[in-house]
Amino acid sequence: MSIAGVNVLEVLSADVFWLILDKVKNADFGSVKTLRLVSKAMNELAEPLTFASITINIVPESASYIEHQLSTLAFGNSPATQWTKRLTILNLVPVKLTAMSQYDRLQGEAREMMLACQKRFLIPAIQALNNVESALFRVPERGPDTEVLRALSQLPKLRDLSLPLPVDFESRERVPPLETLANLRVLKFTSPLISTATLSSMSRLVSRCPALEELTLWNGLSQQHSQNLDTIFNGSMPSPSFVPSLTKLTVGNISFTISASSVPYLRSLVHLDIQVEEGNIDASFWQTLASNGIQIRCFAVYPLDAAAIRYLASYEGLNEFHIRGNGAHEAEGCPDEVFHTVLSRHRQSLQKLSFSSSDFRSWSITDNYLECVLKCTALQSLTLLYHYPADEEWSGLDPQEKKLSMDLSTLLTRITESLPSLQTLKLTPVRQYPRLGCATDVIKYIRTMQKSFEREICGAAITCAPAPTFQMQGTSDRSWGPFVLSPLIFDPNNGRFNPVEVKGKGLLC
Repeated sequence: MSIAGVNVLEVLSADVFWLILDKVKNADFGSVKTLRLVSKAMNELAEPLTFASITINIVPESASYIEHQLSTLAFGNSPATQWTKRLTILNLVPVKLTAMSQYDRLQGEAREMMLACQKRFLIPAIQALNNVESALFRVPERGPDTEVLRALSQLPKLRDLSLPLPVDFESRERVPPLETLANLRVLKFTSPLISTATLSSMSRLVSRCPALEELTLWNGLSQQHSQNLDTIFNGSMPSPSFVPSLTKLTVGNISFTISASSVPYLRSLVHLDIQVEEGNIDASFWQTLASNGIQIRCFAVYPLDAAAIRYLASYEGLNEFHIRGNGAHEAEGCPDEVFHTVLSRHRQSLQKLSFSSSDFRSWSITDNYLECVLKCTALQSLTLLYHYPADEEWSGLDPQEKKLSMDLSTLLTRITESLPSLQTLKLTPVRQYPRLGCATDVIKYIRTMQKSFEREICGAAITCAPAPTFQMQGTSDRSWGPFVLSPLIFDPNNGRFNPVEVKGKGLLC
């Protein structure tokens, strides 16, 4: 490969050219694959990138190549056995036939052929990928799951595993054999339901991963009976050699309870992201974190109660603070405590601050609250709720609700003056929404409001001397869908923000 008769590899070092290829592959992966055919030297650079990750997906669309893919892996004839570090296993042929089999995409002779291929080559193919460090396995409802998990457990370098379970996996009283795995550093487990038996299996897994650094437990459905998160950690702590290593814990949308019993396992924790039902985090949990000097650097907890606020006010050094969720029984004075006490405590260190999906009557940015935000001069990313009532709504607001609305020009000017490190500002317009009949009406209403809000932003003049260096974006309340408008960039010629056209703006999936 040459430019004006000069070999590129004679101009650029292999390391520099590899870095270029690594960036290019995300935009034009096909060209990187083609480079393997240019020369032996080019192949040596492109091959590791081409086979850095591999996906096994047994569906009708893969019928023409799946046997070749799996067999070359199984027999060690694929470069992937040398270079693959990321493995993704999506759809497999269901082993068990049930009443639901009539809805499978693979039927008849095609199913039998693909199933035979799967039975012969799948497990040897997985076992051949000895350099895999990270894997995602979408656990199938009707098998094979035990065999695949066992094969994954035999990969010597596997340290990062994501396991999303299907909707009815546990409804069939099956428990994933998690205890066959060991020595993981990252575990992400997603399941609509998490049973007591699965918690026990997970506890055994955690005890076999003494260097576990990141644990994610995500549940999409509310459960009738709450589960105790403490039981996951109890099996590890009695060991005399136990040294806490977990730095990141994410627990989402599940009926877990958590108390001070978990704290000994969490002594290295710096990132805490918890969404559970109100009252499920015992006050003793926060008290024990504080008394043990455990200082969270990234904090995203719902619901935010008085005990959590006292914990946040007990130390300095928070880097990220994310407030979300509408608490039906929000602690009295919670917003005031957050803005005036918590933000003040962490004003020198806070780099990311966001408010989303919260009651606009409590959390909308006001002159009073803005003063507290502007003292956090290290902020690089800021997301605020902006009260944006409809024109016909304004006359019906009481005086207190009218105070929730700030002048946009004033807001943007003061942020520009006071936050020199800010890189991204997102404003979420919030209001009392009308009753809407169907999803189409909701989408139409939100889009209309968003476009109107964008025009308001673009019409707001920045009246201070320093020009904004941050990028702006309007977003929607998460509970109404992830709508995102085009980025807005400041134009010094007219002293206002202007939209930057990007492909695919609007609804992000």
